[in-house]
Amino acid sequence: MFKAHGATVTVTADSVEVQRSALSAALLGDELLSIPLSEITGVHIEEPTELDRGAVLLDGTQHSIAFAPLQQEQAQALSEAIERARNGEAPTTSGVTGLDFVAFDVETANPAFGSVCQIGMAKFRDGELAETRSWLCKPPQGLDDFQPKNMEIHGITPEDVADAPAFADAAAEALEFLGDMPFVAHNAQFDATALRDAAQATSLDLPDILFGCSLALARAASLKVKNHKLPTLAEHFHADLSQHHNAEADAIACGGIIVGLASERNYRGELMGLFHDAGFTLGRIAEGKVTPVLKDRSGAARALQLKGHTTASPLGEPGAGTDFRSTEDSAQEKKPTRGRGPAPWSKVATPETIPEPNQAADPNDPLYGQQVTLTGDFEPFDKGQLWQAIAEHGGQVAKNVTKKSTILVIGSWGSMTSKEKRARELMDKGQDIQLWPADKLLEVLGLSEEPPF
Repeated sequence: MFKAHGATVTVTADSVEVQRSALSAALLGDELLSIPLSEITGVHIEEPTELDRGAVLLDGTQHSIAFAPLQQEQAQALSEAIERARNGEAPTTSGVTGLDFVAFDVETANPAFGSVCQIGMAKFRDGELAETRSWLCKPPQGLDDFQPKNMEIHGITPEDVADAPAFADAAAEALEFLGDMPFVAHNAQFDATALRDAAQATSLDLPDILFGCSLALARAASLKVKNHKLPTLAEHFHADLSQHHNAEADAIACGGIIVGLASERNYRGELMGLFHDAGFTLGRIAEGKVTPVLKDRSGAARALQLKGHTTASPLGEPGAGTDFRSTEDSAQEKKPTRGRGPAPWSKVATPETIPEPNQAADPNDPLYGQQVTLTGDFEPFDKGQLWQAIAEHGGQVAKNVTKKSTILVIGSWGSMTSKEKRARELMDKGQDIQLWPADKLLEVLGLSEEPPF
């Protein structure tokens, strides 16, 4: 099924079926139009532009199928599908036409994001698994301590990587495999940050990369599943998951989940369109920064991204028509709107009252005795909920990063927050501050759906 302007189009072995929207049917008539393939003598495209609509012209008939501005990929995909059907090739049913991407996963030696010891990739073309690769590697020097918990999860030991290439060499091959395609990962902020941190630790230059997150897309899809862990979603979509926490196997499963989500939406087209239709911008690695996959309520950031602009600008500037600003501290300026429920900032704004730590908590808890600060967005949890949970585990919550801070938990945000900048400054001066991804905190609090390893 292909998404056109005011219609969805299905190509069968015998016909092109055009299902018009109610508005289009009212204007043009014939809510359902069936065009026999035998009447079509050829296909031509009037390509859409950034400003003007285009169309797929069905030669030999009086029919054409309109496409909105910037729907070039969808128009081309439909044209190719019709030509294949005219040549007697069975329409693709198991894949998703136009959906090309590389699924990506890393395993790490310890809690440090950049301690990458395995890279797995799975290339999908038209929603079909085309090729896979896997690399064991030595983590960057200084990040190469293998900790028992990580080894228990993925089974990779220092002996396993003793003769493996260094991260930089393995990553160079992985980047060549990726080419100019976007990647997807399950909890992609972790994998993207791991790639960035390991690259910085080895002075490896990364290209500008766009990425999607199967976890974010699945959470937004209202699936009837008990949770959104990778194995649960793989089972739901009948995606292959032969060995959980093997990077290659996890990448294959992640790709299968993306294809399943696209199929449930009857979507055809490229990865960016899939995420944009669900209200998300793609994430981006560029110039040493990782911009996460973000919900774009106004649509302004998606429009700019579709035109090839950076996501950092529209997501980081006040007044750009989005629900995000350069730091979450500015969210405190927004107050709930009378009679309209909480403002969109309510979940990222800093609460007023700090709960007292539970002195009877387990002293072996990772949060016990720690001074913890949160930064960014932790949707669907608000910071008040998380503060209370941290305190119950014996942690001392702090609103800001100070010389007493020991843990900064980083949620999704369009750019590096002022709190993260301050933490990194103190770390450069020798202060021992752990930087946790949001999902690590949720795992410790018993709220996690997928541990970030």
